[in-house]
Amino acid sequence: MSDVIFRCEDCNELFRPTGYDSQPAFYFNRKSGSVEEIEMDDLRDFKMAHDGHKVVKLRIIDGSFCSHRAQKEPVREDYFQATDGIQTYTVRRWRKDINEPLRYEVADDVRIEVDKPIPQVQSEELKKQMIADARKLKLDEARIGKFIERFRTFVSGIKMEDMIECGLSADDPMISYAALKDEAVEAFLSYCRSLFTDEELRRLRMFIDENSEYNDVMNVQLIRSFQLIRKTPAKVYAEDWVEAYHACVI
Repeated sequence: MSDVIFRCEDCNELFRPTGYDSQPAFYFNRKSGSVEEIEMDDLRDFKMAHDGHKVVKLRIIDGSFCSHRAQKEPVREDYFQATDGIQTYTVRRWRKDINEPLRYEVADDVRIEVDKPIPQVQSEELKKQMIADARKLKLDEARIGKFIERFRTFVSGIKMEDMIECGLSADDPMISYAALKDEAVEAFLSYCRSLFTDEELRRLRMFIDENSEYNDVMNVQLIRSFQLIRKTPAKVYAEDWVEAYHACVI
């Protein structure tokens, strides 16, 4: 999907180009009994509808998308940020019915505030995978539990720069996945030395390497939350107005 969005500043109407804008439409002609094709160009129609208006091109800021609903849900409300290179805008995207097209507007009265991501271990999924690989790892369930407990403790203390984001959740747009960098993996295995032998650590290193792609079980979930903060209108005090008036008169 395009990272460009066009905005008519006179009407505050927005249009986001897609690969389907110039796809033809078809309808059944009752008189002729045939299916007829209608040429379509949504971007052209938008520009014609706003001919003579001030239409500007905005770039969507990568990683600014926020929503409480999964992207696969057709009826939802989302927010993201876009910029004209000078000013940053909060854009609202929504539709109320699956048969409606997506609609966009600049939400001048709010700004997006995203909280610091919270790293979280995929404990249940990790346990299932380690039990499935128990023969290869040569670890019983109790020792697997100790490994996961130590991993949770380690992850609770690492920084964002110790990880590389490598995937997004299909179910929740505010969850992404991150793999530990090699230095962090080595630091974690050193942290486990009091619990496991060198041979066990070697097998665990192989397990980590085999399960660190995209949303694999050794990757950490980064959970974000966001708020829409209502902007406070600037106050103009009487003395400021009088001072500005006298300045204009002088």
